[in-house]
Amino acid sequence: MAFPTPPPHPPAPPQGEPQLKKSPEHWTAIAALITAGTGVLTFLVGFIGLPAAGVKSPAASIETATATVTTTVTTTAPAPSGASDAPASASGSPAVRWSGPLLVSGDFNLDSIPPQGDWPTDGDIEFSQINDGQEAELSSSAAVLAVVPHGENPDAAACTVLVQTQGQRLKTLPVGVGGKLCVITNEGRPALVTVTAVHPEAQNVSLNARIWQKTD
Repeated sequence: MAFPTPPPHPPAPPQGEPQLKKSPEHWTAIAALITAGTGVLTFLVGFIGLPAAGVKSPAASIETATATVTTTVTTTAPAPSGASDAPASASGSPAVRWSGPLLVSGDFNLDSIPPQGDWPTDGDIEFSQINDGQEAELSSSAAVLAVVPHGENPDAAACTVLVQTQGQRLKTLPVGVGGKLCVITNEGRPALVTVTAVHPEAQNVSLNARIWQKTD
């Protein structure tokens, strides 16, 4: 009995050239390149910004603050030299004719320079006695006197107005230490008299007088 001849076996595929296996150093180098490229891309995206992708650049979010500094300089004007302690008058005040202390025990003429006693004649300011050791009784038979309100320091113009509106003649006015009188002298000069001390035992009074020039 005859058996069929089996078909021939297909030829074995040709074997190619053997492939080289990749070394670990090769893959490490590739990974390093990928990492470097990713870092560069990330830097560019962060620095430049990608508006289309909704990425905001850090540089675009920096705000600039402007501070305004205001400096205030305060200057103090120097006081004028030779300023008087008497208050200024709106109409101006005449020059002081004489000013200084007086010790009065009778009548004094304020029109003379310096003022001097006119005893027994009538003077612009007359001292009679001290009441209760505290107040000097002052009057005048030749001039007009007016009591200055407490705390005021009138000039020539103010003294003139005070005497014209509240002046008294031939009337004794009790004045304590620190009290003031405005006077229009016998020759028409305004004057301010201040009691600085009373001396009951000596029966005299210390005054400070300021006499101005005539205003007319």
